[in-house]
Amino acid sequence: MFQEKALAILKAGKNVFLTGSAGTGKTYTVNQFITYLKDHKVPVAVTASTGIAATHMNGTTIHSWSGIGIKNMLTHENLKSLATKQYLTKNIRNTHILIIDEISMLHCNQLEMINQVLKYIRNSAKPFGGMQVVFAGDFFQLPPISREQEPSREKFAFMSKAWVEAAPVVCYLTEQFRQTKNELNTILNQIRANEVDESTVQLLQETRYNEHSIEPTKLYSHNADVDAMNKQELEALEEESFEFFANKKGNMKMMEGFVKSLIVQEKLVLKKGAKVMFLKNNHERGIMNGTLGEVVEFKNDLEGDGPYPVVRLMDKRKLMATPDIWSINNEKGSPLVSFEQVPLRLAWAITVHKSQGMTLEAAEIDLAKAFEPGQGYVALSRLKELDGLRLLGINRMAIEVDPLAYKADQRFQELSGEVDLLLEEDFKKDWESHILSSGGSTDEKELKKHRNKKLAKEKKISTHEITIGLIKEGKTLKQISDERGMATSTIQGHILTISDKWPDVDISAYRPDEVLMDRIDEIYKAADKNAKDDDYSGDGRLKSSIIFKGLSGKVDYATIKLAYAFLDV
Repeated sequence: MFQEKALAILKAGKNVFLTGSAGTGKTYTVNQFITYLKDHKVPVAVTASTGIAATHMNGTTIHSWSGIGIKNMLTHENLKSLATKQYLTKNIRNTHILIIDEISMLHCNQLEMINQVLKYIRNSAKPFGGMQVVFAGDFFQLPPISREQEPSREKFAFMSKAWVEAAPVVCYLTEQFRQTKNELNTILNQIRANEVDESTVQLLQETRYNEHSIEPTKLYSHNADVDAMNKQELEALEEESFEFFANKKGNMKMMEGFVKSLIVQEKLVLKKGAKVMFLKNNHERGIMNGTLGEVVEFKNDLEGDGPYPVVRLMDKRKLMATPDIWSINNEKGSPLVSFEQVPLRLAWAITVHKSQGMTLEAAEIDLAKAFEPGQGYVALSRLKELDGLRLLGINRMAIEVDPLAYKADQRFQELSGEVDLLLEEDFKKDWESHILSSGGSTDEKELKKHRNKKLAKEKKISTHEITIGLIKEGKTLKQISDERGMATSTIQGHILTISDKWPDVDISAYRPDEVLMDRIDEIYKAADKNAKDDDYSGDGRLKSSIIFKGLSGKVDYATIKLAYAFLDV
């Protein structure tokens, strides 16, 4: 599924599970949705399962926001006590949409408690007290921290009753943005498909880091290795030390938990020559959370404040790192607590856990001590391409995936593929009623789109007939998509339906290129020979997930379905 279709479903007010492999833009899509909600003044809670993930989104931990803290269970007395906390109850009752990022690291028991709290405080038997909930993440990433030997079925969030109650629409993003070269992407897809063979392991071991001006960050599985490396390297620099202390403001009790969740430090010690990493995205300056560099000097800014570190990046640019702010805001956007600090950390080494959500140009990775499935996938998927990797060691655990996560992911892909073909009207509720019911204002452009849809319905013209009219006018896919205000993937789905119900309509202009058609035809015919009954969709065709796997995930579901319109099956 493409991002625009997922965004349309999110805007429609559906509970959603937004997933996909690393680098497909899950966080970007969520941020687009958050911007939309804020523009429409819809109250939204932005949370994550860990403090590190929360800081990536300028949010807070779901544990803090919901009041469950570190509890393993909630009694009726606990719920009554939470309901007496004015700030907590006001926040929960006023929130219309709850976003939980990095859902893979949230224990199913914790999701149950969150559901329990929201139902109690909002006095509603509806799932999550009637809020729209958005789960974002990838269950091939790091799993929840749990008791030793706890079975996967007892810890993954998708196994909880709360997840079943919410019945989220699965939006599985497929377009790759981080890995620009096929070699690394192929390896990551092999790990996800549980198909890593010895030749892949050998390829990883033989990878030779393409030398840059800056040594790559070392990724370890244990904190002790990271702390020792950074301390040793900093002490080895025979330069003057500069200390930077955080400026903290707001509720000190809330601050205590907030500080623990941050990857940025209260006291930062730097020297000229220190290898550092930026900890916040700043698109205007061309830096991301994870951008590497080396401190080359310290000097005051234009206003005379400082001195602050000047960092030379891998692309040779020099940027001054001035203080940035991390905060927890109330529903009006005012900070309840704020933490101001230079957005850097020492980066000779970092844990795999803390690298989650980052994009690294280069990394030296030691997976010899990996102790749980997902660690190798998370570490490797931080990179943009294979020549940014220097692998020190690897064990089998590092490239394994949890069997239950694997089975669930296969099902998530199938569900998303089915969703991708449904009509736009199946998801887009009336924008006016949905936005107004969420406490927000309306957008004239969106209202016009929906008024046109209502008019079409009144005239008893189906959405496919409207698309047929534009096809007959010779419009391209993009032109039809723009004119109808729909995702291109939706129009591709229309064309498949048109090929079935209106076979006289000429759709030849939208046929995929012959190389792809031949490949899909070959995979389809081979799979059709040994297919079982449950391998077919309701239209009698093989499920597109089978072709998707056969193409190693390199072609999205919508394009596969479009190709179906031209297959002789």
